[in-house]
Amino acid sequence: MTDLPARLAALRSLLAEKLGVGPGDLSRQIRRAGRRLPRRLRRDAAVLARAEPLTRHPRLSRLIDPAEVHRAEARLARHLSTIDPVRQRRDRRQDRLAAVGFYILVTFALVVTVLWWRGYV
Repeated sequence: MTDLPARLAALRSLLAEKLGVGPGDLSRQIRRAGRRLPRRLRRDAAVLARAEPLTRHPRLSRLIDPAEVHRAEARLARHLSTIDPVRQRRDRRQDRLAAVGFYILVTFALVVTVLWWRGYV
């Protein structure tokens, strides 16, 4: 249980690296991650966020359930290790370009329809 602060620090850096949330305590990072984490993992992250301040106090650290914290940390770390931030940025860029292309296509179709309706085409 003595290495829990170090493992939580590693998890915080992994959250910052993979999801782009800023530095800070774990609860702040989880709030900033929002829906980029699946619901079950948000619950696991909440368990870790509740345990983080308890690790700093010697007597309160005994209230932490080590098995639950270990499971939550393992699931969250496993999920974060599968995320590729470069691919996510590329996919977001492609989604935006596809949306712009769709809007241009719809606008062109509406212009042609109005011109046809008015008898110019």
